[in-house]
Amino acid sequence: MRELQAGRRLERATIGDGGLTVTGTGGVNITGSGRVGISGDGRLVLYAPDGSALIVLGRLTGFGDGIDRSGLAAWRTTANGGTLAMSLYDGIWAVWDRAGNVVLSTDENSGQGLGRPWLPVTWAGSDYEQWPGTTSGTFTQLCETALPKQQPRLFARIRHTTDVSGTTGQIRLMCNGEQLGPTTTVTFAIGYVDIGPLALPTSGFGDILGLSVDGRRTAGTGRVRATVTASWTQQS
Repeated sequence: MRELQAGRRLERATIGDGGLTVTGTGGVNITGSGRVGISGDGRLVLYAPDGSALIVLGRLTGFGDGIDRSGLAAWRTTANGGTLAMSLYDGIWAVWDRAGNVVLSTDENSGQGLGRPWLPVTWAGSDYEQWPGTTSGTFTQLCETALPKQQPRLFARIRHTTDVSGTTGQIRLMCNGEQLGPTTTVTFAIGYVDIGPLALPTSGFGDILGLSVDGRRTAGTGRVRATVTASWTQQS
């Protein structure tokens, strides 16, 4: 018994087509040397046919900030860029895009909810007399906002009207100096236009984009009025 207990454990092995099955209450344990900051030196790795690692469970060498940690990470295949796709370490779960940006994560500072994405909730008044308006014959900003670009497409619903019979006008949606969608005709009747989802102007992830609804009067003596009642960004 002493000889058996002192004997070398299985250091290296290959399992063929039969696979490895754990039944009942059995399990697979990964343990290590207990070095500071590392809960275990061992790891499980799933490799792609080209030899690149797709999933690593256990020790993540130089991951993220260059410090070895234990956790879980998954990569895209080499054909799809070979970049990090998902990670779980230090209690933080995150999804990464191909450019190395975190696009979805938990909020570990508060201990609850999402860190990303940020989800806006839009409200707008129903009284058209309170909506921003203009009598200018050239396009003038009626309302504006800014957003950090995290998704490539935008949807917006814009309510519009004029406030005097016989007055007409136009409105348009602008982003960083580029028009998004069509120019909409406005009359003395409350209506709305849905613009998008359509592509935002080319920019970097997280860049701040300026949005505005511009309006102008084309006939009559009243004001051209408009307000945004809903908007969001979404995937391509």
